[in-house]
Amino acid sequence: MSQEQDLPYGLMAELARVPKGHPPPVHLWEPENRYAIDMRISAGGDWYHEGTLIARPRLVRLLASVLRRIDLDYYLVTPAEACQITVDDAPFLALSLASKGEGPSQQLSIVTNVGDEVEIGPQHPLTFRWCEGAPVPYVEVREGLLAKFNRPCYYDCMARLKEEERAGRVALGVWSGGLFYAMPKEGAAFDETEA
Repeated sequence: MSQEQDLPYGLMAELARVPKGHPPPVHLWEPENRYAIDMRISAGGDWYHEGTLIARPRLVRLLASVLRRIDLDYYLVTPAEACQITVDDAPFLALSLASKGEGPSQQLSIVTNVGDEVEIGPQHPLTFRWCEGAPVPYVEVREGLLAKFNRPCYYDCMARLKEEERAGRVALGVWSGGLFYAMPKEGAAFDETEA
């Protein structure tokens, strides 16, 4: 039996209607039919359905295109229904980090494990969260959906840290898209961002 056939029939029928290309306007869809399904995105970015790894990248990209965060929960959303899933950490992983320019004119960009390419800046801000004693960078890919930096991206980002004087104190952070993303002190959840 294929992985597609194992997914709920209604969800698969609706996913068949999703156009190729840009993600559909899931933020406009408010289906009344909501239910939970046994699907999980692991902290490592792998997708599982009923405990079985979804190994087809194309199916994962399709599912990711209809992923939406509503309050603190994650849903696969179609115009007809919303299927709640579990996300262990962030739904996406940043697999590569590219940089152009330096200092305040630096522009960082990432590519995610589901093929999203975003430039870090006002529309796709960078945040830091402390995890096991280290500040881990995350980028907002789409409305509340974050990409956590994988290990190579993490080291690339840390190599670009600069000290800047902000409000009479020295902060360590990175520039991108005209904004300075300061690393928070240990124990703080998110970054401080300043132009």
